[in-house]
Amino acid sequence: MHVDIGKLRKLGEAKSSRIIVALDDLPGGVSPQSIDIFLEEIAKYVVGIKIGLPLVLAMDISDVAELIGRFKGDFYFLADFKLADIPSIVKKELSLIERNGFDGAILHLFPLGLEEVLNDKDNISLDVFGLVAMSHPEARLLDQHFGDLLEYSTRLSLSGVVLPATKPELIQKARKYLPPRYTIISPGIGAQGAEPGTALKHGADFEIVGRMLTMSRDPRDVAEKIVVEQRRWLR
Repeated sequence: MHVDIGKLRKLGEAKSSRIIVALDDLPGGVSPQSIDIFLEEIAKYVVGIKIGLPLVLAMDISDVAELIGRFKGDFYFLADFKLADIPSIVKKELSLIERNGFDGAILHLFPLGLEEVLNDKDNISLDVFGLVAMSHPEARLLDQHFGDLLEYSTRLSLSGVVLPATKPELIQKARKYLPPRYTIISPGIGAQGAEPGTALKHGADFEIVGRMLTMSRDPRDVAEKIVVEQRRWLR
């Protein structure tokens, strides 16, 4: 497992941006054509595209793979399929995700026993991010085990962790605890309540933005404004 997420960091530096878009829906619905138009509009300011099950189920995995192929050099593609299963299934899922062109994937850490998959450096070259806490205010069960999951993440060969921008105190704690090489990506910017730059201010490396961008009438303008705010914390 590679712990160097060079592509994500390289794109972030090239664009002076830390935006990852959660691409779940668009105002007129999702199709290869509508997504192409959206991605072309935001390409100058957005580093990564997070694709979850809503998009895959609304389209087709072959359409998603072709989409990734068309924009492979412009964005870092992150699969967020809520992986949480026994190690052998997770191993197969990660392999299929990689085969379809994704650069990275998010998985839940609470099943434990993932060492045999994630610490096998000959297994896959996909970047893997462990979900330690969620942005949803009712994710109290995960929050109660924040310390355990954070500690467990350091025993795995991960590229980084997912921590919510809506809970900046958790980002601060994680940044102090995790090895410097771990990248923190943070959802919750915009519709869920956190302002752009909030997560970066508290130690995150990238911010995940969803509806604030995808449902905007002028996503290019919104993306530019987010980047301007983010750059206050990138100096």
